[in-house]
Amino acid sequence: MELWPEDKQIHVPNKLKRGGKSKGNTTFSGTSSLEPGRLEAVTLVENGSRFEWTTPFNVSQGPRLTSGDSVELLRPTRPPAPYIPRTPIVRRAEQGANFLRTYFPDIDVTAELVRQELSTDAQIVRDWYQYDYSSRNMLEPLHIPDAPPTRQFLAFPMGITGSDLNICSYAVEDNSDFEFSADPVASFATPILQITSSRTSTTDANTSLAVRTFGSTVLFRVGYVLDSAYVDLTESATITREDTGQRPSVDVKYHPKESKVLFVNDEGCVYKLGFEDGQSQLAFSGIENPVVEDKFWQLAIAGASEDGCLLSSSTEVHELDFRAANSALNLLAIAGTTNETLTWVGDSGDDFLVPLTSTERILWLDRRFPGKPLLGIKHRRNHDRTLAAHSVTIRGHPHYLMTSRKNRLVTVYDVSRSTEQLLHANNPPYSFSVDTRESRFSGDACVSVRNHHKLFRLTERGSIVCADLMQNDGDETAASVAALEYLPRDTPDMRPNLGHVGAQEFSRTNLRPAYEQIFPSVSDNVVQEEANAEAFHDLVDHLPSFWQQQDSPIEEILTAYDIIFRAGEEPSNSSRADILTETVFNSTRGYRTLLQGRLPIQTLIDGASWSFNIASILKHFDESTAGDIGMIAERFRSFDLDRHPDDPVQASRRQNKAREQLALDLTLSKNIFSPRKFIPSSQPVPSGHADGDSSVHFHFLQPSPRRQYYSKEEQQDDVLVLPSGVGLLLQDWDIGSDPDKYIFTDISDIGADSNTQARSRDRIDRGYTEETPPKILLQSQVPPPIAVKPVAQPVVLPSRLLGVESQSQMTELAEAESQNVMMSTQVLPGPFGGRPTAIGKKKPGKKRLGGF
Repeated sequence: MELWPEDKQIHVPNKLKRGGKSKGNTTFSGTSSLEPGRLEAVTLVENGSRFEWTTPFNVSQGPRLTSGDSVELLRPTRPPAPYIPRTPIVRRAEQGANFLRTYFPDIDVTAELVRQELSTDAQIVRDWYQYDYSSRNMLEPLHIPDAPPTRQFLAFPMGITGSDLNICSYAVEDNSDFEFSADPVASFATPILQITSSRTSTTDANTSLAVRTFGSTVLFRVGYVLDSAYVDLTESATITREDTGQRPSVDVKYHPKESKVLFVNDEGCVYKLGFEDGQSQLAFSGIENPVVEDKFWQLAIAGASEDGCLLSSSTEVHELDFRAANSALNLLAIAGTTNETLTWVGDSGDDFLVPLTSTERILWLDRRFPGKPLLGIKHRRNHDRTLAAHSVTIRGHPHYLMTSRKNRLVTVYDVSRSTEQLLHANNPPYSFSVDTRESRFSGDACVSVRNHHKLFRLTERGSIVCADLMQNDGDETAASVAALEYLPRDTPDMRPNLGHVGAQEFSRTNLRPAYEQIFPSVSDNVVQEEANAEAFHDLVDHLPSFWQQQDSPIEEILTAYDIIFRAGEEPSNSSRADILTETVFNSTRGYRTLLQGRLPIQTLIDGASWSFNIASILKHFDESTAGDIGMIAERFRSFDLDRHPDDPVQASRRQNKAREQLALDLTLSKNIFSPRKFIPSSQPVPSGHADGDSSVHFHFLQPSPRRQYYSKEEQQDDVLVLPSGVGLLLQDWDIGSDPDKYIFTDISDIGADSNTQARSRDRIDRGYTEETPPKILLQSQVPPPIAVKPVAQPVVLPSRLLGVESQSQMTELAEAESQNVMMSTQVLPGPFGGRPTAIGKKKPGKKRLGGF
């Protein structure tokens, strides 16, 4: 028994069963693509005297493959790829058309034709970077019989363009013993695309090596130089397009039985060429009804004793038999309704097993059972057409290592036949990565010499990384797998006892919808902008009449963004602040409208009572805000993230839109408007207090700048710059002036002139009364004379009549009176009618005797 059982019934979903003659699409149940954790197939097998159930996944029945430390054997020999700025195709087309009109004025070339050619070229470059159908493995281990068993050789390209061939040697037991020559053994006119060798050579002392480039394919004889670490390379033949039907070859393979080389061109035609006589003949003219756009063709060995090969396209695998003309057996065909494509086909051995990889799964075929794979496992990787698998057999257990040219991840599949001839996965797929500074590769090689197993990876820049492959015991794997199986059962017992706190209720909320609402995808933004197109045009049409359509008065100053926000409809998701709420103008149409000058800013300025452009003020704080919206957006390109070829297009579009929206917000914040005029100040500012006359003049004491006396550089005299406030404070003080005669002038007071005169008279009168107080009669019976004083002068009492109160306090009270003091004519009780008299000496109080 070779195949796993499956359900071949045709199932029609109920939702497709409708009345009439229409029929739903039929789907077949049962698939050869397994997934860990799902029961896809099961069958009974005989175990001794009884039967038992078995599945494709026999977990913990085989050892696991582990990777050692990665060692960089060779540093990069090529510089990193140059950075090409992202210039839009429209701008490039305009530049190209201007160039042609300038240097070739007689040729009439339209910009539309240039744009079409540039678009086609950009699409070709993008597709080529994602996948190059003509590029194959460029790291090849060489089997040289005359070389010592402790030395092995690797062939790989080097140089800036990758057109130089180099062969280095390394020690099997020591990764540090790596001998490399800076001089290449061969150079070519075009970059190298593939390197392959005759690994199964046993009788011939020399090893054959084929190097395929863009222009041709060169065959070499490789021999070992005794007592050295180098090889001798001899060219034997050169194959051009004339030998492959005037078409470029896309894959080269050595015939396992004869001294011939197999070629396949981009149309699927296979050619045989004997490198002894150099004669080429057509061995296979191609499959019937091929896909025209499909240029992926790959060759593989169909057994060591077979006169044929395996030919694979992106959807089919055929076994060719050269004994009959155009004999091809279809081993596998992938349905055209899916996006799955084949990426690699491996050599078949004596067990008839053929490993394959596709963009969705890894498959194993048996050449004796065409039409259906024996086993398939989904790898759950992204759509990657550079996936390949390499077989390594350690202690009799085969391991398949799936690699990709676009990342460092290596996935191990432990698949082998059981005694019942069924394919089993002895372990679930597991992965490891190769430690290197680069993430894109151009070649891989697995080498097994006695008990030493190594994985080599060649990066696109030419560096070689080596990792040792080891195999651990199955007991450790079984224990770890068993621990994982019982982990869900033991998890409740392992939780800590929190007491009453652990009984509290909690809720789990998925914030994904909120996140998608705040940060919608690029496609959702495009759909929303198209839906708001009519509202956007209505907003632009209503902007010129904004000031006439206001029903309620506006009390605050508005920016251009505020006017646009109030002119449009109320947003559905309002925010606490208008600046945080987007409108229909926050779109690509708004950016282009402002860039092309179609926003009626001048109409808003003419309709407002007051307006001002604060662009110069914003430039003082941030110079990146200077200029128009196009200059601001172009200046913000310096903050873009580093470009990586694997970055999705949506990320670049989101970054460009964020840059445009930021430039849009800054441009709309430069103009401010007010619906009311500002009343100018009625009192002009004196000329002595202008900003231009606020410098500080030093007299006797001069400031001295701090100098570095031990510095050898010539120091210049720094100009002392003081704030304008210091100059305004020190401007009224002159050297030698009397502080008592200082007259304060309040420039903010309207009646400053009248108050100045009153305060000066008050200062003069106050100084006179304090120096010479009036004379008071000492007679007790004679009334004091009454002096007539001007009304504006306050009454000041002598210090002898103040009593316990101080003179300054009484003076302040006298100045604080709201009315002037007048003579009293009313007769009051007393000898003098209430008039002020001399107050006698205060009687001393009685002293307290005793007590406390």
